[in-house]
Amino acid sequence: MKIGISTFGGDGGKSGISQYIMQLMREFARQPDGNTFEVIGYREERDWFVPESPHMVHLPFENYLHSPLRNVFWHQASLPGLSRRRKFDVLFLPAGNRRLPLTAPCPTVGTVHDFSSIHVQGKYDRARMIYILKVLPFLVRRLTHVLTVSESSKKDIVEYARVPAEKVTVTPLAANPGVYFPREREEALAMLSPSCKVRPPYILYTSRLEHPGKNHSRLIGAFAELKRKDKIPHQLVLAGSDWDRAAEVHLAAEQSGFAGDILFTGFVSTQDLPLLMQAAEVFVFPSLYEGFGLPILEAMACGTPVACSSISSMPEVAGDAGVLFDPYDEGSIAAAIRSIITQTDLRKRIAARGLERSKLFSWSATAKRTLEVLRSAARQ
Repeated sequence: MKIGISTFGGDGGKSGISQYIMQLMREFARQPDGNTFEVIGYREERDWFVPESPHMVHLPFENYLHSPLRNVFWHQASLPGLSRRRKFDVLFLPAGNRRLPLTAPCPTVGTVHDFSSIHVQGKYDRARMIYILKVLPFLVRRLTHVLTVSESSKKDIVEYARVPAEKVTVTPLAANPGVYFPREREEALAMLSPSCKVRPPYILYTSRLEHPGKNHSRLIGAFAELKRKDKIPHQLVLAGSDWDRAAEVHLAAEQSGFAGDILFTGFVSTQDLPLLMQAAEVFVFPSLYEGFGLPILEAMACGTPVACSSISSMPEVAGDAGVLFDPYDEGSIAAAIRSIITQTDLRKRIAARGLERSKLFSWSATAKRTLEVLRSAARQ
């Protein structure tokens, strides 16, 4: 079977969607099962998304498609013709909530990671919201089959995009056990790049700085409460690149009264990210909405205790291995962090539970199920 795969919309390795694509591609290379994979994407992103394998063919494009409008148009005007010329048996679009064609000469499978914009007001600009709210549901319905990463996201796709439930398959994400695993805190700190500039003990949140969706401002408010009332010695480490309305997050830190204890690391390398998690006393994930919430699993796989939001997919991922809180309530966020910092037994218990829970998810199983769906779609 010849499978065409568009990696456009993958953010060059800097987002959860790009991690999803990278891990799937690595697993496809390991378990090709007689398939050939033709990977469509930017020439400069080959090392991110195209592992060395006799089963992988790269179809490179130059940077002129970086313009979102031009790229969306290319998916409508040029991708169908390319699929026809390459004689794909099935076309796979792993960033389906960002890039989908209206038509294709072969069956199509797209991964729609979430419909976060319908839950978080002001998440995107007007043009992007029109695409997401008006165009995307129509394009999703035209797919032969839809993949998504959680039951929470499946519910949104069925209810909002009006896709029949039997056409939606959940293939959850996973932490890479070769990268995310327990390590002694002192060892992890010693291995961190000096550029990270962390000061233990610290509370960690890894996410791009996107306001309001990623909810940094309320976390900063909760941290300020803990500094004022509990006099905690901790630093708050916010690891991630500036994104939409990041200036408002930086302003919240400046106005918190504890700016000196809040560290913005910027983009963190794949080498340093697991070390940051391994050395953290608490990992907190206060997002207002997630299609999955992969950093929760990654922190658990590192043996780090987790506190996270009690809405959308996050309780589904955390199970009974995290302390849940209301992400709209700074007091609730502060209480969850406080319980982990002050209760040694709780901290050890949820760290152990988290480590075991992370083992229930695997990229190998996700890739295998994805290939089954692609094979089934190709027969339609």
